[in-house]
Amino acid sequence: GSKVTRQDFYLKISQNLTDDQVGQIRTYIGGTELLPDGSIQHSTAHDMFNKLERANKLKAGDLSLLAGLMSKIGREDYADEAKDIAKQENEAIAERKTQQKADPCQPSSSGAQATSRTRTGKQRKAKGRKQRKKPYSRGVTTKPHDKRSAEDLEELITRNYPLLRRRLQVSDLFPHLIQSGLLQLHEKEDINSKSTGQGKAEALLDLLSRQGKCTCEEFMDILRRGNHGHVVGQLE
Repeated sequence: GSKVTRQDFYLKISQNLTDDQVGQIRTYIGGTELLPDGSIQHSTAHDMFNKLERANKLKAGDLSLLAGLMSKIGREDYADEAKDIAKQENEAIAERKTQQKADPCQPSSSGAQATSRTRTGKQRKAKGRKQRKKPYSRGVTTKPHDKRSAEDLEELITRNYPLLRRRLQVSDLFPHLIQSGLLQLHEKEDINSKSTGQGKAEALLDLLSRQGKCTCEEFMDILRRGNHGHVVGQLE
């Protein structure tokens, strides 16, 4: 039919190209570093197009790269079809925008969406506040699963204790822990009073396990923000 989606089109190209043409596409994509060579060695054309889309190289309403690839392998018919599909996508995008403008307070669908959007916006803000400025809002916004997450963190710390006490540079983590309301200044002083790096790491890990405020996700996020990404990669 006239409404071919880009996925249908990717599949159609993939099924109709010769191995030689797929090889040419692979060489071009790897050679121009649009995608890492190793990631497409055994890919079908369909896979490569999906990877390009995920890498933001084939955005909605813009298939110029795909049209160019089709021209390069001598398939002008597919190049033209890619342009048509992009045109359809652009029309659909424009239509959606017009509908949103024309009827901002339609009670049924978009109204509900707007409400849910605002709500998620508020939740996001609240979450940001919870992580950043107001440690005391934590108590107010306790979710039923917090306890379980805290227990999970205790397990994570126990499982990785030797690695964590060896690798943690606590001074890099302090600002993020304080900002997230997971560490008070007097607790920081206590931890700093330990004479060795490992002693400080142990004191911090024991505190986080004991207080049960921090979830695994928050802990890993703090490690990443405090230049401990390499440690996150080694956690079991």
